[in-house]
Amino acid sequence: MYFWTFLLVFPLLADAFDEEEEENCPYGVCSAAPPRNLTIAPFGSGLCTGDDVIIEHILHDYNKLELPGGGHVKVSVEIWVQEVSKIIEITSEFELDIYVTERWTDPALAYAHLNPCKSNMSVDGRTILEKIWNPHACFVNSKLANIHSSPFKNIFLQIYSNGSIWYNYRIKLTGPCSNTLRTFPIDQQRCMLFYESFTHNHDQVEMEWIDTVPPITIMKGNITLPDYVLVDFSASTELRLYPPGIFNELIATFTFQRLYGFYILQVYVPAYISVFISWVSFYLGAEQVPSRTTVGVNSLLALTLTALASYASSAPQG
Repeated sequence: MYFWTFLLVFPLLADAFDEEEEENCPYGVCSAAPPRNLTIAPFGSGLCTGDDVIIEHILHDYNKLELPGGGHVKVSVEIWVQEVSKIIEITSEFELDIYVTERWTDPALAYAHLNPCKSNMSVDGRTILEKIWNPHACFVNSKLANIHSSPFKNIFLQIYSNGSIWYNYRIKLTGPCSNTLRTFPIDQQRCMLFYESFTHNHDQVEMEWIDTVPPITIMKGNITLPDYVLVDFSASTELRLYPPGIFNELIATFTFQRLYGFYILQVYVPAYISVFISWVSFYLGAEQVPSRTTVGVNSLLALTLTALASYASSAPQG
């Protein structure tokens, strides 16, 4: 009886083993995966600790409300300008896409003692950043700011074995410009961005420009718009007094020079020609009233039509 039962059950077991083998060996190619090290690997064992184990270990009992190192954290900032989209003169603002990099050290996130497989870890910035301390810095004078989210949130977070944090994100923002037209069309636009910690004053967090490389980098080499060209940019620092205390503020200044060739040819040259033609009436005799009237009226009419025609296309617009 056991023999007949074995004969009935054996084909079913064989089919089950064949299905499991097909799942583990797709396309008939089998590869033995190395066993994962789910614990802290001791030094000298020939093994190393994986990133997931390290992340779980350093975030265990981590307090993100505690200032790293007991306070007065130094945060180095760097800006890469990817593109300046436009300058809107009516509202005195400009739009640009930039990369912002922040660097600081958090001793509580150091993991060199855990025998890591590598000296730095690239982690999911969207989730890990909410679990660790960060300076909560932003552009306090921006009118609009959004982190790019196509095809995902453009946030990069890297943790080094000594506790150094490298945080980078790509943002599109709109900032203010100082718009004066007294020297139009040979004027300049000066646009400034103020970057500071929104939740920590100078005693807790010291914001500073990075000093190992230029703090502001133009990724394209030069930026030219239809009406402007970027001629200068600079980085500076100052202390700003608010009711909660003194805050450390980083200032990025961009200076744009107007391209005035179009305005000279389309506005100023026709206007000068009309004025010169009107002077012809002074060389006509006093008795030639119809000729002098015709020259004067035509010059005035030409000047008026030139000004009206060129206003819509050449005057400052948004």
